Amino acid sequence: MKTGLSSQRRRWIFAVRGLMGLAAGLTCALVLFLLGYVLLRGIPHISWELFSTAPSVLADRVGILPDILNTVYIVLAAVVIVVPLGAGAAVYLNEYAENKKMVAVIEYAAETLSGIPSIIYGLVGMIMFCGNGSSLLAGALTLVIMNLPTVMRTTQESLKTVPQSYREGAFGLGAGKWRVIRTVVLPGCVDGVITGCILSAGRILGESAALLFTA
Repeated sequence: MKTGLSSQRRRWIFAVRGLMGLAAGLTCALVLFLLGYVLLRGIPHISWELFSTAPSVLADRVGILPDILNTVYIVLAAVVIVVPLGAGAAVYLNEYAENKKMVAVIEYAAETLSGIPSIIYGLVGMIMFCGNGSSLLAGALTLVIMNLPTVMRTTQESLKTVPQSYREGAFGLGAGKWRVIRTVVLPGCVDGVITGCILSAGRILGESAALLFTA
């Protein structure tokens, strides 16, 4: 019984692989070209003055120090707010909530929020939090809403990895619900909380919506 591919089939596979290689090569070449162009045009202008001064038209100076500081401030403010909220919501949904339908609705809402474009968050945040003018706090609150599903989901998935036997053993020793969560469950899922923080910080840094509120 003949099991080999026909010559026409082999030619078709070779052609498809060639097209895929060509597409990958063109994509890599374009990325390398853009990186090279940016580096060649930008490296000569990098200096300590660029990073340590503010822009000034009168002094004919270009500086990015305010942008760096605003980014640091908004990241810290957003993380400080979103981590307790996200981790607390995950603990409640996984450890306290008894209505499974409500938990399913909340999880579905969180997944829906994760798929909303960033520009929508920016516009809604501008409407809700910028009534008295833009500020770093307004941007931080907007980014909190944007990254809350990420922290909540990563923490919740990490909580589910803690064996149920750990909880039962702690309950058998007479520990209360909150003591079990605080001393047994949370230390076992701290990696999930850290992962959520890192993902949130990375997303905050990459979101252009924060630029709408930088002061």
